[in-house]
Amino acid sequence: MLLLAIGLQGKAQENKLNYSEAFKLIEVWLDAQKDFENIPSITAMVVKDQNVLWTGSFGYANIENRTPMDTAIACSICSITKSFTAVAIMKLVDSGQLSLETPIKTILPFYKVEATFPGGAPVTVRTLLSHTSGLPGNTNHSYFTGPDFIFPTQQEFRTALVGMAHQAEVGADINYSNVGYALLGEIIEKVSGMPYDTFVMQEIISPLKMNKTFMGSNHNYKTKPRATGYTAINRDRTREVVNLFDTQSMQPAMGLWSSINDMAKFVTWQFRLHDSNSAEILEPATLKQMHRIQSTNKNSKMHWGLGFEIIENRNGDVWVSHGGTCPGFVSLMQLNLNTKIGLAVLINANRAYSFKYLNGIKQILSKVKVEEEQSNGNHLNLEDYVGYYNMNPWNSMVYIATWGNGLVVLQLPENSPKYGMRFFKPIKGDSFQEVKEDGGLGDVYVFERDNAGEVYRYKDGGNYKVKLKE
Repeated sequence: MLLLAIGLQGKAQENKLNYSEAFKLIEVWLDAQKDFENIPSITAMVVKDQNVLWTGSFGYANIENRTPMDTAIACSICSITKSFTAVAIMKLVDSGQLSLETPIKTILPFYKVEATFPGGAPVTVRTLLSHTSGLPGNTNHSYFTGPDFIFPTQQEFRTALVGMAHQAEVGADINYSNVGYALLGEIIEKVSGMPYDTFVMQEIISPLKMNKTFMGSNHNYKTKPRATGYTAINRDRTREVVNLFDTQSMQPAMGLWSSINDMAKFVTWQFRLHDSNSAEILEPATLKQMHRIQSTNKNSKMHWGLGFEIIENRNGDVWVSHGGTCPGFVSLMQLNLNTKIGLAVLINANRAYSFKYLNGIKQILSKVKVEEEQSNGNHLNLEDYVGYYNMNPWNSMVYIATWGNGLVVLQLPENSPKYGMRFFKPIKGDSFQEVKEDGGLGDVYVFERDNAGEVYRYKDGGNYKVKLKE
């Protein structure tokens, strides 16, 4: 998937970039997509190094109770939990209590997985972290089957290892494995002497002051503010409530819940540690190792570090990423190690495309340019033109917003904003002309005002688009 670079290059330029209009357009776009796709809620954030540039929440944490979503309300982040588990493992490595090269059968006596490929390398801590252990993705328990989502207890998980077989030779390919991360949780308990959830909360979550983050369990669900999860959309465009689930032995793979505000803290910590000379939870060199490619699949299209997917952009930028999908929730977190831009999105529904929303945010931000100091030339109040305009029956609507000294027109709905954004400069009176990406000029829009002087429609060629009342 194409990952767009966000133009925050160089200190001189950085000081002149104004993202306020871009964030307003992002809010309009996310809010519209939520409605058109009948998504209960979306929360998202953008950070630049140590600064939270923007957070937003749209829709309802619970539709039935009409509870508004908020950036402090937690959603299941599901497999992003693996990144926290990896940090916990590496903390034990930093303390000298564990080695990445240790075969796990020497740590966990109950590990009895069949060596399907005799003579191959042993499963180590490193191969579990990088998804190259060759272990299957899941046990045979039906924990992704609704409505009850019954996850195995610790004993049931250990029993399932007996007779389990490798699906690939150790180190031969990437095979994304929840089983592997459940084993990492077992290793954390064995080496630290603490329950997995206690270690993660004490050694990672609490130091980062992630106060709205917790491990999903029947006890925590009663006391923590959280969103309700919903199913994929039905044919009649409805979604149903998804039952709460306790991941039990699979906690290290998918057990955490977090808010978008707390996800910003996790991302800024990573940027901060990259530039530090001293330890904060981990040694700086340790996190850098986690963010480097450790494994590549056979078709060379996927790379993993230790607890993170590593995506190298065509322009040389490196993105550190992890996503998650659990019953009723999807999530995605990405960090650009070059620009120090970090983003995350949390959605409380299945079959909602977190990559689309995160990439759409990038696409809008990528259009921001250095502010021009001159006025728009006509001394216009550009706010007069801002609003939604009816495009039916041909399309639903467009939103017109200010953009520097001109206007931007965004088609709604739009899966990829970069294809739905058009930019216009004022030319005379209430007339604006499109400025194309290559600098060429395009269509002219002529806005018209009613008797009260309010803009109420615009003319594109011979056709009118009427402004909608919000």
